[in-house]
Amino acid sequence: MKQVTHKASILDDIDIKQDTNMDHAFHNGIGSLTWVQWLYTLAALVLSAFSLYTAAFGLLESWKHRMIHLMLILAMVYFSLLHKGIKEGKKALTAWMVIMVAMMASLSVYVSIDYQNIILRMGQPNGLDKIFGTMLIVLVMVASAKKMGWAITSLGGFFMLYALFGYVFPGDLYHRGMSYGRFIDFLFNQTIGILGVPIKVAAEYVIMFIIFGAFLSKSGVGEFFIRLSVALTGKMWGGPAKAAVVASALMATINGSGVGNAVATGSITIPLMKKVGYKPHFAAAVEAAASNGGMIMPPVMASVAFLIAEFTKTPYSQVMLHGLIPAVLYFVAVMIMVHYEAKRTDLSPLRDDEIPDWREVLRDGWFYFVPIIVLAYMLFKGYSPMMAAITGIVLMVILSYVKKKTRMGIKEILAAMEEGATNTIAVSVACAVAGIIVGVITGTGLGVKFSSMIVALAGDSMFLVLFLTMISSIVMGMGMTAAAVYVIVSALTVPAMIGMGIPIMPAHFFVYYYGISSAITPPVALAAYGAAGIAGANQNKTAVTAMRLAIVTFVVPFAFVYNPELLAIGAAGDIIITFFFAIIGVIAISSSVSNWLLVRTKLWERGLLMVAGVILLINSLFLNLIGAGLFIVLFYNQKNRKQTLETN
Repeated sequence: MKQVTHKASILDDIDIKQDTNMDHAFHNGIGSLTWVQWLYTLAALVLSAFSLYTAAFGLLESWKHRMIHLMLILAMVYFSLLHKGIKEGKKALTAWMVIMVAMMASLSVYVSIDYQNIILRMGQPNGLDKIFGTMLIVLVMVASAKKMGWAITSLGGFFMLYALFGYVFPGDLYHRGMSYGRFIDFLFNQTIGILGVPIKVAAEYVIMFIIFGAFLSKSGVGEFFIRLSVALTGKMWGGPAKAAVVASALMATINGSGVGNAVATGSITIPLMKKVGYKPHFAAAVEAAASNGGMIMPPVMASVAFLIAEFTKTPYSQVMLHGLIPAVLYFVAVMIMVHYEAKRTDLSPLRDDEIPDWREVLRDGWFYFVPIIVLAYMLFKGYSPMMAAITGIVLMVILSYVKKKTRMGIKEILAAMEEGATNTIAVSVACAVAGIIVGVITGTGLGVKFSSMIVALAGDSMFLVLFLTMISSIVMGMGMTAAAVYVIVSALTVPAMIGMGIPIMPAHFFVYYYGISSAITPPVALAAYGAAGIAGANQNKTAVTAMRLAIVTFVVPFAFVYNPELLAIGAAGDIIITFFFAIIGVIAISSSVSNWLLVRTKLWERGLLMVAGVILLINSLFLNLIGAGLFIVLFYNQKNRKQTLETN
């Protein structure tokens, strides 16, 4: 066996103190702030205070509430960019950002003074509405380009051109084109476009959970999760890699970003994995795959659970329940493949003196679980997400006083509020652009046309509809946040799936799963590339390995469309039986992909394991029993070969 010489603790050489905050007031000290940073910090604190206040005492009128949220987000974006221009001496950027800030300020004044009349003019925007509506579009698109990159920005620009110049598009894509007044009405005056459902979810729900996560983070939850994960998995084969999986699953309860999760936990877990002998690309791939799984793990599910609940008119607690089994299958598969890699490369478990004592770790941080458990309980009991989140925040502040080093005073509370607002920027900007796209899809009827095109290409084949939807979801998801890709892809493809008789919940989960898989799918695999950067590994090799580890996310969506029990839809007995066979199926597929079960598999064994795994996921008890029987035969064949190898 390979054995690596370590110091007394596996964590000794790795700083597991985390601070994800940006270079603002509560990071380097208030005294170091420039006037622009003061403005940024003020906007961040106002946004968090506004969100906490309205969550506790009631929301404002929809258009007004969403506009206030968006304007504060845009203020933070442009103040940060203005600071960058001044700090780096970039005169062009500084001048451009001064113009953007002036536009933002004038728009804020206009909507504050005239918001009631703006709504009353719905359907008939006046000249000022057109001017300021245009300003809002420009502000959102520039913010998207600067903060989100060109993938979603270009897509938003394309859809706006389609709305205005649809008459130049050929065939089924043709439409007469919107007048500019109607275009502005959709995107500005109404709650259909920029201020539509995506920004509603960001402003009402997402920000509350991000602030909750910031409060947990500021109290030291990252350190606790890492130590607990190592304590629980250190004695297993491939312990540090399994710790990465466990830590990512735990962080997923408070962080819904695959890339953010990969960077936050990966900065600790990747060095741990490399330290015990994992190759850099595999260590990075484990973190990327585990972090991507965080986006499907209830209760947060990258905030998309709120969107699914909103679009399907389903209680949020039910959406969480639907998402639980696939998430468990995903993490089981990743854990199994990590185990097989450790066995295949002979990476032994850690020594006892390298592992923190789990009892001591729990004694130090048991209270971190209380607000998370209370939050999940309240969501399942039907309380509003905002009430659940604010209860969790208050509990976290109170419980932080259990230990002296975790106590949250005024400075820590304000720092958490600033960090929560900062971490909301990417989601809200992406949701604003997604709102533009959805507004265009709604206003032009493109969703119906796109669905008709998919159905026409697929004919009567449900499988082809699913396959085409999968491809479009992965392609359109490249470089986007989970919320944005789900909103866009669901608007375009879900109608076609429902038209083929697919139930609404499997249809929405299907597009979501493939949309987020783009985070580990080349050529734009952001989570894999982020983890590869930490590991010093080849990006594409990391992405391909991450795809292999995350094989379940490419297989299970087809399974739960044909077998809805995997989404906890159906009788309890059927769901339990389906879950049992699915676990065996996931083990079989993981063994086939990993080239290992009890010993290295032969080519014919890999093929039969894949066949067994697939039919174990099919909605047929007869086929499930055949698959289980085939797996048992292969298992005992491997067991006999292992005994022979050990004897020799």
